[in-house]
Amino acid sequence: MSRYDVVIYGASGFTGAYVVEYLVNSEQFEGLSFAVAGRSEKKLREVLRNVSQKTGKDVSNAAVIIADSADENSLNTMARQAKVVINAVGPYRLYGEAVVKAAVENGASHVDISGEPAWIEKMQLKYGEEAKKQGVYVVSACGWDSIPADLGVNFLKKNFNGDLNHVESFVQLLTGPSGYSFNAGTYQTLILGLNGAATDKLGAVRKEIMPEKIVRGAVKVPKRAQLWEIKEKELNGVAVAFPGADKSIINRSQYYDATVRHTRPIHMETYIRLSSQFYGYLIGLWMMFLSIFVKYPFTRRILQQYPDQCSFYMFKNSGPTTQQMAEASFVYWFFGYGYKEVLPIDQQHEGKPNRKVVTTCKGPDAGYIATSGCVLSAALTLIRDKDSLPKEGGVYTTAAAFGDSKIYDYLASFGITYQVESEYDL
Repeated sequence: MSRYDVVIYGASGFTGAYVVEYLVNSEQFEGLSFAVAGRSEKKLREVLRNVSQKTGKDVSNAAVIIADSADENSLNTMARQAKVVINAVGPYRLYGEAVVKAAVENGASHVDISGEPAWIEKMQLKYGEEAKKQGVYVVSACGWDSIPADLGVNFLKKNFNGDLNHVESFVQLLTGPSGYSFNAGTYQTLILGLNGAATDKLGAVRKEIMPEKIVRGAVKVPKRAQLWEIKEKELNGVAVAFPGADKSIINRSQYYDATVRHTRPIHMETYIRLSSQFYGYLIGLWMMFLSIFVKYPFTRRILQQYPDQCSFYMFKNSGPTTQQMAEASFVYWFFGYGYKEVLPIDQQHEGKPNRKVVTTCKGPDAGYIATSGCVLSAALTLIRDKDSLPKEGGVYTTAAAFGDSKIYDYLASFGITYQVESEYDL
């Protein structure tokens, strides 16, 4: 049986439907075959009708595969029909593993839009060897979590013209006059993540997937207050630590760089840039209350049942409006510090960094438009740019899998671009 180039699993979900729309609209996918998959044929057909209307391309008769995370046989049947499965069904800690298992055991590569480090790293531990044996690639965090960040550090390394030592990154989310609300699915993942943080045995998993000690530069990232003022020529505002998956993904990429590519690993801190201190305190308070309330079943149930009210409408069951998405964009800033001189990897630099390079990744609405573009670019790379992938299959980060590929061109076709903003000698 011949396989579809791409099967989008969860195509009738909020994000999945956008992934289908952007695939159909993309010139990059011309000549490639795709199918949509999920539990309800009626809903999948509805998505195909809507996408046909929106794009002016009739895909109403595209292939539909019925598959359910709770039914292993249906997932196996789906995976056997795919070269690449795009898995858009979260929270992944609840529904993700069965899809990874089916893909790996049935010869399909798997990309997803998870931002859940505990689940992602557990998948590497459990399926890394089997994926290698089958010659398939499992790459998680291929959405806005964490392609802009992980491939951003990779881009900065390649364009530093010296030895990069450490990076501070800042997420800047820009909204238009109509504001913005994320879809409640993202909120439910956040609640589960905060609840699981206490029970996830991440330390033990990390020791197994990253057993070697890697040596980073002697100069570490500056210690910052919980809320601090950014005083850069290119960027101002206040910063708080970014709670997303980016740092954990980048750290795994650095391990791969050091142990496989034999390039210098870096220190990394990730922040989110806010416009005012007041807003910073509000977000901090909200996160503090959330992390307390998720610990108790009764308050956790209330948080899960009323996402709109409990998040002060930052998250809504209805998600953002089309207008809100059209007005939204992001800039991901990278401030890289290092040395003009290039030394062998086993030699340490002495003294303070003497070079600074600032780069950005810019793109459309982070939540759904950029996420669709990111995961489709990952799938395209697996299909069209096989020669640039690691020689063996396995479970990889985005920078490990795609760091030397044409993915930057594919991302640009979806409006996601990387560039060097400024360079300084210190």
